[in-house]
Formats: sequence, C-alpha cells, structure tokens
Amino acid sequence: MLFKWWWLLLFYLVVLGFLSLNPWLRPNPEQAIGFIAWDLLDHAVAYGLLSVLLMSAFIKRRRSLAMTFMVVVAASLIGVLFEYCQYWFTSTRQFSFYDAVANIFGSVLGVAAFQGVHGFLFVTKSRHC
Repeated sequence: MLFKWWWLLLFYLVVLGFLSLNPWLRPNPEQAIGFIAWDLLDHAVAYGLLSVLLMSAFIKRRRSLAMTFMVVVAASLIGVLFEYCQYWFTSTRQFSFYDAVANIFGSVLGVAAFQGVHGFLFVTKSRHC
C-alpha cells in the first residue's frame, strides 16, 4: 500500500524535475565547502530526501533488503535520468558525471538515514510496549 501522502512524493518528483531541467537555474561551481561544491551537496541532499520519501512510501513494518535495494536503484536511476535529460532537452544545462555520482551517494545516504531512524524508533516503541 502506498503511503497516505503519495501526493507529496509526486509533488517532490515534479519539483526535482523542474529544478533539474530549468535552464535559468545554473549552479555556480565556484562556491564550495573545502573541496565539496555546494552543487554536489545539493544533489546528495535532494536525492537523499527522495530515497527517504520512497522508503516511507513502500516499506512495510518489517524492513526488506530487496525493497531497500530497489529504492536505492530507483532514486539513483531518477537522478541519472534527470542528468541525461539536462543534456537532451536543455541547451544551457549539461550532463555531469559528478552530479550523477552525488545523486547516487545521496540515495544511499538517505536510505541509510531512514533505516537508522526507522530502526531506532521501532526499537524504542517495542521497549515501551
């Protein structure tokens, strides 16, 4: 069963697509924290949140390794697809290998964060019952 806020996931995908393909929004590669560019950090956070939303949508009470893997793959593929769409459909944006890697990294981190928080809350609830 899809979680009751399925519209939030859909809305987030639309916003993510708009921000990824908008020709007027172009990151400034000069802005960085040490050796990490803000743009890469933005990508990791955006796809981390996407994977958290996907995990919330599709995970049952019992966590499934297969479902977790599919969420990472789905979020990563969406990130890589949006990178290719920048190359195919815009003249001012381009495919970036590093952005695609940041999308994948964010997807993995989002799933790990979800699993950590979800596991912590489940353990805390079961202790108090």
